[in-house]
Amino acid sequence: MARESLDKKVLDIDAYQRADKHYRTMSDHLPPELIQSVALEVVRRLAFRMPRSVGPDHLPTDEEIADLCTALLSQDETAGDHIILAAQRDGIPIKVIHLGYVASAARRLGQLWLDDEISFVDVTLASGRLYRIIRGLRHIIDKKAVPPSDTKSVLFALTPGETHTLGIEMAADLFRREGWDVALSVGETRDEVIVQTETQHIDAVVLVAQADRSLADVIALVLAIRITQPYTHVVVAGNIVDNVEDVGNLVGADAVIGDMEHAISDLEKIIAKET
Repeated sequence: MARESLDKKVLDIDAYQRADKHYRTMSDHLPPELIQSVALEVVRRLAFRMPRSVGPDHLPTDEEIADLCTALLSQDETAGDHIILAAQRDGIPIKVIHLGYVASAARRLGQLWLDDEISFVDVTLASGRLYRIIRGLRHIIDKKAVPPSDTKSVLFALTPGETHTLGIEMAADLFRREGWDVALSVGETRDEVIVQTETQHIDAVVLVAQADRSLADVIALVLAIRITQPYTHVVVAGNIVDNVEDVGNLVGADAVIGDMEHAISDLEKIIAKET
């Protein structure tokens, strides 16, 4: 495949390919209205991540962003990737590429959609390619910038719209008794959940959902966390694990937790993979 020609010295190929596979799986299995809502979430998350302390002379021009969007919408599978990687080879700071090129392209795609110049199918295609390259460049966030800690941390987040809280509260209490630093999110919006992940050092987020109607919300949360916190592990738990076939791959999670008996040991193994 053409994707194999991408520079493995620059890209995290494993993260890149897993993101690509997840987006394709989601697009193949979800109804159009759910795909549309998830694609919009990706565009929104990418569009409003702007660089700080970067002068306007470092940002891409409107013409460069138009060319990038044309590439992302083209039949050439990796045309957009190569534009972004070329900018990196030309010495453009990786932060500007991440938050300037990608954010600007996402905003332009959103505007083109609003103006009926492209379809939601086009936006889904282009947003998936943007998401894929961002996952491939996730190492732009310096893991060493996070102070090391001997205490493992986890956020248990009840998917927005869910109302059954007993299970998530019991899980949080179990982890606390085992010495984990536990945060709990119940009854919060998607944005409020993301704020928690951005303002606290969290090793893993456990998204708890019971009903299969929450599937799109779980996927949107997973994608939002992947974009905003590239190294945070994401796990799915609750009855949705039994109610939705192959839910882990469908939502793009690192793993699923099927029962509390093995939850702590399972999560420890997941975190240990990249520490």
